[in-house]
Amino acid sequence: MTNPLELFFDPQGVAVIGASNDPTKLSYGVVRNLKEHGYRGPIYPINPKGGEMLGLKIYPNITEVPDPLELAVIMVRAEMVPGELRACGERGLKVVIVITGGFREVGEEGAALERSLKTIADEYGMRLIGPNCVGTMDTHIPLDTTFISQMPRQGAIGFASHSGAIVGGTIDWAIQMGVGFSRIASLGNQVDVSIADGIQMMADSSHTRVINLYAEGIPDGPSFVQAAAKVFRQKPIIIVKAGRTSAGTRAVASHTGALAGTGRAYAAACHRAGVLMANSLQEQNAWRC
Repeated sequence: MTNPLELFFDPQGVAVIGASNDPTKLSYGVVRNLKEHGYRGPIYPINPKGGEMLGLKIYPNITEVPDPLELAVIMVRAEMVPGELRACGERGLKVVIVITGGFREVGEEGAALERSLKTIADEYGMRLIGPNCVGTMDTHIPLDTTFISQMPRQGAIGFASHSGAIVGGTIDWAIQMGVGFSRIASLGNQVDVSIADGIQMMADSSHTRVINLYAEGIPDGPSFVQAAAKVFRQKPIIIVKAGRTSAGTRAVASHTGALAGTGRAYAAACHRAGVLMANSLQEQNAWRC
């Protein structure tokens, strides 16, 4: 597989670092979803305490996990994430999802910790989704690395969102309305994988016919325009952007630490990229296939 971003949706083996036997913990939900929502590859819970959960062996660390393994989901305390990320790099992984929060959205100390994640990922040539996200889904493979309790039915909408809460709400709506999705990705703080990458990840699914985006910031306008321009004629792209008012900008900054940018610049970028702008998620979903 030439594109490592595909491994976020179709990996051969998934490790959940920080997995817990406690059903009230989010990491328990990730392991449960991988197993119950139909993922056919090996699942490796990781916790130094060892033992078993949901009929699966718990490994003490990622070094002891056997092959095949292509994706790790990190769910430990923020201060422990850099060490676990480095261990993933040493293990040879090329993609990692960091669900843990407590980074730049909480202030400068968290921002410094977040920058260290990017440094480590670059050192080992890894692609990183997050931190502060809820994970990825592909309904057709199937794969569910989130802790959200349900998965929408198979469909043709690809959805990439900065906000995990929006992902959760969209999934609840989709299940209630019977709307299908192809892929879903929660990007969180975008320390590495960005909304531009999100466009490409959605487009790469042969099941996707329309791409929905929810953006809290577009830090790299040229990459966004370039990614969208490649695919919008074959797969329409509809975006809802938070922070288009001063109050919205403040809310976005407190949520993911993103800078929302000016509405004028955002509109210009969308126009150049062929991206359709929606004013709300309701309006966006009216475009569904």
